[in-house]
Amino acid sequence: MSKWKIIVYLSALFLAGVVTGGILTAQIGRRIMMKAINPQAMAGHWRHDLEGRLNLTAAQSQKIQPLLMNGISNFRSALCDQAELELSNCNARIELELTPEQKIKFAEIEKEQRQFIRARLNGGTPPNKP
Repeated sequence: MSKWKIIVYLSALFLAGVVTGGILTAQIGRRIMMKAINPQAMAGHWRHDLEGRLNLTAAQSQKIQPLLMNGISNFRSALCDQAELELSNCNARIELELTPEQKIKFAEIEKEQRQFIRARLNGGTPPNKP
C-alpha cells in the first residue's frame, strides 16, 4: 500500500472519530445540563454533600432542606430573568437591522424564545413550533 493511501485512510478515520465524538458530546451534554437544572436533584445533591462534609444531624438536614429548595428556586428565577434580559438586549440590536416586514415576524420569534427559556429553566418542555 502506498504511503498516501495510508495517510488518507488515517485522516478519514480521524475525521470520523471527531464527528462521532462531537455528536455524542452534544447529546450527552444536553442531557446532563437538563438533569443539572432539576431543582429537586440539585437540592438533594447539595444536601447530601453538606451532610457528608459537615456531618449534619438528621434534624439539621431536615431544617436545611427547605432552605436549599428556596435558594435554588430563587437562583433559577434570577437565571431566567437574566437570560431574558440578555436575549432582549440582543434582539433589540438585531431589530435595528430589520425591515418593517421582518420586524413583524421577528416579534413572533421573540415570543417563542421567551416561552422556550421559561419552559426550560422552569423544568418543563419547550412548546413545539407551529
